[in-house]
Amino acid sequence: MKRKSPYEQALERLNEYIDGHQMRHTPEREIVLQLVFELPPFFTAKELEEKCKAEHLTRGTVYNSLELFVSAQILRGVHRLQGNHATEYEVIVEEQPHMWVVCQKCGRIFDMKDKAVERIIMERKYTNFGVTHFSLVVYGQCKTCRATRAGRYSPKSTPK
Repeated sequence: MKRKSPYEQALERLNEYIDGHQMRHTPEREIVLQLVFELPPFFTAKELEEKCKAEHLTRGTVYNSLELFVSAQILRGVHRLQGNHATEYEVIVEEQPHMWVVCQKCGRIFDMKDKAVERIIMERKYTNFGVTHFSLVVYGQCKTCRATRAGRYSPKSTPK
């Protein structure tokens, strides 16, 4: 049996959510979902809005679709603490542990893999609750920003 693509999984999840909440199926939502899969792994609402302009979709359609996709657990958002403070979105169709580190100084977001943390959380026993997956966001400062603070790095200087 052929495994479904992430887009097919997302569309299936969206349709199940819409049916389960007695909402209307619209071609605009499917177009927005298709465009989500053409963006980089992390994207902002503004980037999606720009992509949707070619399809003549309204700003309201884009933002309502984003909200719907988050509710349907197709996307999740990570809020930047620095820079433009925008929420960056990521597709989460596959249910698996996911962790990020977010630099509080420059706002960059990095994927993080830590099998020990995954194991601790997944093996943890909670009363009346079984963990299927989780999201973890760790805030701090990236290597570059820590070096800048210590005076060892300057983006304008060139290495000798």
